[in-house]
Amino acid sequence: MSVEIIMPKVDMVMETGTFVEWLKEEGEEVTKGEPLFVIITEKASIEIESPASGILGGLLAEKDDVIPVTEVIGYILEPSEEAPVPKQAQVQPEPSVEEMRPVTVESKPAQRSVHPETGLPAGDGKVRATPVARRLAYEMGIDLTHIEGRGPRGRIHKSDVLDFVARQPAGFPTQTVRYTPAKDLPIGFPEAAVRSVVPLTGPRRLIAERMAYSAATAPHFMLSLKVDMSEATRLRSNLQDRVMTQTGYKLSYTAILALATSWVLTRHPFLNASLNGDEIIQWEDIHLGIATSLEDSLIVPVIRNAQDKSLVEITGALGDLVERARNKHLAPSEMTGSTFTISNLGMFDIESFSAIINPPEAAILAVGKIVNKPSDVNGELLIKPMMNMTLSVDHRVVDGAGGARFLSDLKSVLENPYLLL
Repeated sequence: MSVEIIMPKVDMVMETGTFVEWLKEEGEEVTKGEPLFVIITEKASIEIESPASGILGGLLAEKDDVIPVTEVIGYILEPSEEAPVPKQAQVQPEPSVEEMRPVTVESKPAQRSVHPETGLPAGDGKVRATPVARRLAYEMGIDLTHIEGRGPRGRIHKSDVLDFVARQPAGFPTQTVRYTPAKDLPIGFPEAAVRSVVPLTGPRRLIAERMAYSAATAPHFMLSLKVDMSEATRLRSNLQDRVMTQTGYKLSYTAILALATSWVLTRHPFLNASLNGDEIIQWEDIHLGIATSLEDSLIVPVIRNAQDKSLVEITGALGDLVERARNKHLAPSEMTGSTFTISNLGMFDIESFSAIINPPEAAILAVGKIVNKPSDVNGELLIKPMMNMTLSVDHRVVDGAGGARFLSDLKSVLENPYLLL
C-alpha cells in the first residue's frame, strides 16, 4: 500500500515550504530514514527523510514550488504498485480543442496580471502554477487558464505546460517571447541592457523580508571600538593543539569571542533581551546565534546555554553546528531561539561593518578581521593585532550608555582572556 510523502511542518509557525529538489529519482528504491528531498523554510534549507521504504513514485513537487504543509508531494510505493491519481485529475474534465485554443501575448495583454513572486504575467490571478511553468507559458504565448494542473491542488508544473503543447494539433500557434523586464522597470531605473533576472525566492526572499522588517521596526544605533587581540592570539596559539585533540575542531577566534560574549552578557541582561509589545523580556539563558554564510543563503545556528559552556565545549558545539549547517543537516530547533547574535566577516578580509539585528533580539555584534596596526602603548608606538567590533542595538530596549558599557566590558575581557579560564 502506498505511503504519502507530505510537505512537513518543521516548526510551529510554518505554513508553507519551498521545494528545492528530490535526492532520489522517480522509480528508485528508497529506505526509511534516508534523505529524500530538500525544502527551504524561513530558517534554512533542510533535508527531509523518507517516511517509509519502497519505490519512489508519483512525484508532484518541482523546484521552487511553494507548497502548504501536509500537502502530498509524492508517494512511497510497493514494487509494481502504481501511484494514486491526484484528486484534481479525477474530477476535472479534459478541455475541448476549442477551450484549449491559446491566447498570444499580443491578443490579450490587458488580462495578464503580474505574479508577485516572479514578476511574470499570471493569467487571471486564479491559476496555481510554479514560477518555471509561468515563465515557460509566457514565453510560448499560452494562457495558463487552458492548462490542467496535476500538482497539489491543481498546481501547474513545467511538465503540464509541455504535455499541453504536445497534445495540440499540427500548426498549433505558439509564440516565443523573450522576457525583457527592463521595459517595465519603474522610473529612475538605469536604461541599460539586462544581464539576467533572478526571482527573489527561497532563502534570499526570506532573508530580505526578515531584515527589512527589522530595519523598519527596530530603531538601530551602532557603537564601534577597536580591541587589542594580542593576548587572545597568544591564548589561541597555546590552546590550539589541546582543543583540537579534545574536539576534533580548530580553536577559532569566533569560539573565543562566543565565550567572552556569553560571559559578559550575564552582566548586561538588557542586551540579552527581546521586546514583546510593551514589555522587555530579559532572558536567563544565553542562546548564542552565530551567523553562518552558506553557498546561497545565510543561517544562524544556535549554541544553547552558552553561559554554562567552557571554551572546549563551545568549540565543539560551534564546529559541529557549522559543519552540519553546510551539509544541510541541521534540525529546525538548532536554527531558532537565539537571544543574541554574532556575525564575523573577518575571514572575508572585512575589517569593519555593521549588521542588522536578528528579530526578536535586542542586539547583534559585528566583528571584522584582525589586522596588525600601529597602536599607542604608554606613549610608545607599537604594532598590535587589532580587531574592530560594532554593536547594533535596538534603541527601544537599550540606550547608548548601556550598549557602550557592554562593548567596553567585552573589550576588557578579550584583552585579558585568561579571566575566562
